[in-house]
Amino acid sequence: MIPTLSGRIQTRLFLFVFLGLPITALFAYSHAGWSWDWSQAQIFFLFLLTLLGVGLVLDPVYIFIQSVRWDRDWPFAFQFFFSIVEFGIVVGLMLNNWLPWLPMGGGKGAIELQTVTLHFLSVFIPSFLALLGPLSVFFIRWRFKAGQFGKL
Repeated sequence: MIPTLSGRIQTRLFLFVFLGLPITALFAYSHAGWSWDWSQAQIFFLFLLTLLGVGLVLDPVYIFIQSVRWDRDWPFAFQFFFSIVEFGIVVGLMLNNWLPWLPMGGGKGAIELQTVTLHFLSVFIPSFLALLGPLSVFFIRWRFKAGQFGKL
């Protein structure tokens, strides 16, 4: 598939809403000992939103990288690699305390690196697998419309 900027953004938002948010809610629920604690859960939702924001900012860069490739495609290996890069950027910003809404460390309301990594993996793996198969199966024309949903 050769995604357009619009298709890339639509796919990212679709996966965020239909996989990222429910998995994050389940992760926060399990992390709090199978009880709902919004003060603890909001850190996971803020982390996911920050990851979404970084991805949306980098999408035009990805389109530029795609435009200089000879076949102008975007292989799934690139998707895998750049998702990890986005995670690294967010974690780097968190470690340098440049994201005041995401404190990192052991203090009150802070989140630890291994918890963030586990949360990222629990959202990333199902999202990536959905991108490889179910999206193409349930939205047949999604692949042929450069990642845009629109009319089926």
